[in-house]
Amino acid sequence: MPLREAAERRVRYLTKDEVERFFAAIPENNTRDKLLFEVIYRHGLRRVEATMLRLNDLSNGRVWITRAKNGISGEYPIHPHTRKLLWRYVNERRADGNPHLFVSRQGKDGGPLSEPLIYHLFRRYAKLANLPRDRQHPHVLRHAIAVHLLTTGWDLVDVQDWLGHKDIKSTVVYARIVNKRREMKYEEALHSKEIAANDSD
Repeated sequence: MPLREAAERRVRYLTKDEVERFFAAIPENNTRDKLLFEVIYRHGLRRVEATMLRLNDLSNGRVWITRAKNGISGEYPIHPHTRKLLWRYVNERRADGNPHLFVSRQGKDGGPLSEPLIYHLFRRYAKLANLPRDRQHPHVLRHAIAVHLLTTGWDLVDVQDWLGHKDIKSTVVYARIVNKRREMKYEEALHSKEIAANDSD
């Protein structure tokens, strides 16, 4: 089995069109769910990392993300579109005093969203968006942003940092399914004066 095919079978991710289809399936007035999956996608969050986000993790257009699985925690800039959703969501909550960013509507205390509920919500919208059954799990958004960033030309080290991977080996798997960066680098080398031409003409 070719390496790329093997990598694709191991790493289930969504294409750009599938991600957009997924977000289109979330009702426009459901700001919490739109923001939840926007943050999960943009920052490559695991479900548990989304449940740990608190309002005081937000500051000056940036968010502090506590990574799970011995990942490297850090502060990240917030995408302008995410910021608009965030303002809308916080205003809708009207200073309810809850310290968690993503609040459950179940129960009296309104604690953080649970991991099972995030999974359930993702499955609901994924089915509405007609996503393939093997990609109806929220973790595909983490894989998707990794693939999409590499496709735009980000270096492996940049993607490693963005996802909070401690070991770059965890990031390398995405490179096996993305050839666009290789093609871009080849074009640069093709026109470089630093590489021997070896032309006989």
